[in-house]
Amino acid sequence: MTKTTETKTGISRRSLLKTGAAAVGFAAGSGVITGFPTIWSQSNITLRQFGTGVSNLNAIADKCKADLGITLEMTATDSDAAAQRAVTQPDSYDIADIEYWICKKVFPSGVLQPMDVSKLKYYDELVPLFKTGKLTPDSVIAQGTAPHTVGFVEAQDSKTFAKAPTNWFTMVPTIYNADTLGIRPDLFGRD
Repeated sequence: MTKTTETKTGISRRSLLKTGAAAVGFAAGSGVITGFPTIWSQSNITLRQFGTGVSNLNAIADKCKADLGITLEMTATDSDAAAQRAVTQPDSYDIADIEYWICKKVFPSGVLQPMDVSKLKYYDELVPLFKTGKLTPDSVIAQGTAPHTVGFVEAQDSKTFAKAPTNWFTMVPTIYNADTLGIRPDLFGRD
């Protein structure tokens, strides 16, 4: 007994759908069809941060995850390693938590970008010490790398520091060390 098979000619439904989908995809990708909103959805965001041990606190990473849904990978280094990594490995981090004296060395290399102060919610609440170098109008400016001397650049693409506050801020102060406090010998009976 012989079985005959029927061969259909023309376009099949499957072939039509495949060709149609390819044509629509090409048209949308080439810009022939426009007007659709671009939707950018990104989940599982991870930011890589490095800095000295005083700023690498698990509680900060936990709060970042809880409040923002962002994973913060933190790496603790010493100050010299932080300066070296900032300049020589700029693709290895998203956030460089460096000290002001390190900013003086690193920022001119062009691996960091300044922040637009209009986008910093609490910028106006910063103590003047970080903007002008003085806590009060009649304060004496300290020695060393005072924050205001490396705190601003003239423009977004500048690599040199501005002499006065501008709209481009290099660093947001986050940690205050007590290693720069002095004593008042006149109050303690010392010479």
